[in-house]
Amino acid sequence: MSGHSKWAQIKHKKAATDAKKGVLFSKLVREIAVAARSGDPNPDTNARLLATIEHARSLGLPKDNIERALERATGGDKESHLEEFLYEAIGPRGASILIEGITDNRNRSLAEIKQILARRDAKLALKDSLLWNFEKIGSIDVIKAEDGARNDEEAELTLIESGARDFRRQKEGWTVETEFPSLNSIRKELEKRSLVVKAYGHDYKAKSQLEVPEAERNLIESLVEELSEHDDVQEVYTNLAN
Repeated sequence: MSGHSKWAQIKHKKAATDAKKGVLFSKLVREIAVAARSGDPNPDTNARLLATIEHARSLGLPKDNIERALERATGGDKESHLEEFLYEAIGPRGASILIEGITDNRNRSLAEIKQILARRDAKLALKDSLLWNFEKIGSIDVIKAEDGARNDEEAELTLIESGARDFRRQKEGWTVETEFPSLNSIRKELEKRSLVVKAYGHDYKAKSQLEVPEAERNLIESLVEELSEHDDVQEVYTNLAN
């Protein structure tokens, strides 16, 4: 949902059933393959790939799966034909929805996503007709290192000094918001300052949020949940107010 870290929803899926874990692992393998193809297949020189691998490890993806994904990404396997997509949709009460995913068959994915939308009184929007209302930002989840800041106030001062433009207190640590181009430089700065980076990636933050009654919020959230469960969908964002 709007304002959530990209990885927050993936973390939530960690507690799902074994069947859902299988779907999650499949999505993570696809992300690794696409990240490897986006630049150097060496994570030491490909920041996006490194982030994806670290998140996959934190969610329990076995080492063998990660290595196979890297091998297939540069070979002639199915993973080498994966492509990313970003669709825009209008949901109940005119909610703006971004649907981000990876597929090996764009026509199939598009048809199935259209079916989900139609069942829930929603429809695809024209390209770039809704994207203007979202800002692509960096998102970093951090916690204090055992030998780091003595208290929360000191840790939060470190977040500010490292260049974070905003942060939110979580149950454990903080979610830090950055300008997207500054994501990796701020991540490295936080690590230098004795904070432990648990996850990082991008997010789409709505510039103007939609306030709706509880009943209609449930309709939108149900649509987001069904879209998120589709095998080819990696993440769903909305302009629904928190």
